[in-house]
Amino acid sequence: MSNYHPYPWQRSLWQGLIERLQARRLPHALLLTGPAGLGKRHFADCFSRAMLCDSPLQDGSACGACRGCLLLEAGSHPDYLRVEPEEEGKGIGIDKVRELAGFQSLKSQYGRQRVVQLQPADRLNINAANALLKTLEEPAGDTVLLLVTDRPSSLLPTIRSRCQQVIFRPVSDTDLETHAWLEEQLRGSSTLSPAALLQMASGAPLRALPLVADGELALRDELFEGFIALEQGSVSPLQLAERWLGQGASRVLPWFYFCLADMVQLKMVPTASRLTNPTRRDDLHALAERVDLYFLQALLALVQERMGLLQGQVNQQVILEEILLAWLQRRV
Repeated sequence: MSNYHPYPWQRSLWQGLIERLQARRLPHALLLTGPAGLGKRHFADCFSRAMLCDSPLQDGSACGACRGCLLLEAGSHPDYLRVEPEEEGKGIGIDKVRELAGFQSLKSQYGRQRVVQLQPADRLNINAANALLKTLEEPAGDTVLLLVTDRPSSLLPTIRSRCQQVIFRPVSDTDLETHAWLEEQLRGSSTLSPAALLQMASGAPLRALPLVADGELALRDELFEGFIALEQGSVSPLQLAERWLGQGASRVLPWFYFCLADMVQLKMVPTASRLTNPTRRDDLHALAERVDLYFLQALLALVQERMGLLQGQVNQQVILEEILLAWLQRRV
């Protein structure tokens, strides 16, 4: 996918923002939010390029050849600043936000908007978040701030309230343009239909690709077999937690979360058709029949909360053991 054009499923959001850009009605801060796998960072990159392009195309996307585009491509555009953690998994500290404030106080070098792209915004530490809040309360007229996050609830409510939200929603598994995009990306490497892959990826096309390319489908089968073994008593919670830890809690917990979500659906509507794990319908239905709906909902909430903790310094094996013990004991 070109760095200058949004993904097919983003076109309606793109058109709306481009129209506001052309009418000079953009707010000073946009919060791009929604589930992971929908391409929010790519969208922010494309929109940043569009704002700084000297000769945008008919659909508003950047031309890729003008002075602004070439400077941005070279990482030397004086009107663009990217704020992100210095290392993967680290936070964004107050020094980065002070740099942002200093950048915002300057005038545009080329007479267009100045653009700040901050991602992931949920990695701001508390001091940085408070400093950003002050910046948002006193915005510079020619600077547009793009905040990107999968977890808006981790941001201060006062930060969210001072940004206009651009919400990326899961893609329908009947979206034909996205089907065509997935088929082009996979080039016949999957026997599953695009609709099935979208369903299994909870409507996030960029999460559908690794299901095939990175062996995620095989991993899901392995994880599920371990879970069935736990339910049958042939493996202990501690043993399974250790095994799952080897796969990475950040991969396992989202899968387990959606298994629980499928069980909740099947508990409420046994004929539910939109499952994240459609190939395991019968097993999930059998498991759901053995537990109480309120327990499932409580465990779902617990898993969601623990997923949020994975960004910090936590003992991931203890988290996995806690969740598996809760399942066996049918108590949260």
